[in-house]
Amino acid sequence: MSYHYPEHVGIIVPPARSKSERIADLVSRYPGVTDAEAKEILTFMRTGRHLEVGLLTSDDRLRPRLDAFMEDHKAQLQVRWWEAAALVGAIAAFLTLLWVLGERFA
Repeated sequence: MSYHYPEHVGIIVPPARSKSERIADLVSRYPGVTDAEAKEILTFMRTGRHLEVGLLTSDDRLRPRLDAFMEDHKAQLQVRWWEAAALVGAIAAFLTLLWVLGERFA
């Protein structure tokens, strides 16, 4: 592990781990994670950046454990009805806005 040395203060600061690295570490230890760590994985899978989640799911070393995690937690990973309704509502509002603007400037 390399360390960064801020010259102006002379303190040793360990390099920051990214959230995706933390989650990859947790997934690599699954099923040997605590409930809090499992919730952390769930939160990342539901709200993490799409690119980071995609990179995590494409890691062949983690795939068997991630597949097991997703199978064990599929109820928590499903899209909720209100999330789908919100998406449909947002699309409808956007299309209505486009229609109104088209009528106004046509």
